[in-house]
Amino acid sequence: MIAIDTGVWIEYINTLGALHSQAKTVIDSVDHGEATAILTPLTLTEIYYVAERVYQEVHTPLQSEILAKKFYDFVYYHPHVEVKQLEYKLCLNAGIIKSNYNIAFSDCFLLALSEHDNTTVLFKNVENEMKRNIKELNKRFNLKFLEDYS
Repeated sequence: MIAIDTGVWIEYINTLGALHSQAKTVIDSVDHGEATAILTPLTLTEIYYVAERVYQEVHTPLQSEILAKKFYDFVYYHPHVEVKQLEYKLCLNAGIIKSNYNIAFSDCFLLALSEHDNTTVLFKNVENEMKRNIKELNKRFNLKFLEDYS
């Protein structure tokens, strides 16, 4: 089981992305049932929003909406993807993580989820707001980054 951040999912659809092949390997392993992905509704929402932006680079706005919805559905309905509910303890822990590290809310929820389920969390890269606390974050969470496999 692995908590997969938005950036990894987006790199999977961005065939020109610098880390596309690494993302494809990860998502293909989920697609083939070799791994189970977990995420929160916040990550799922972000996947739609960012996918639509990526698709707009090469498609019309209407086509981009359609493709983003198809990708959203691919993730949401996939038999090897679990979208976890935002329960009391998960939300509280995400708030504590936000207070301690001041990183993006969606990242706080994914980190809280990974801690709750005792699993690895995979990000595309070390995000700017994480850099100042990366040593502490690495001690507390099992962090992995696609950029480390390039």
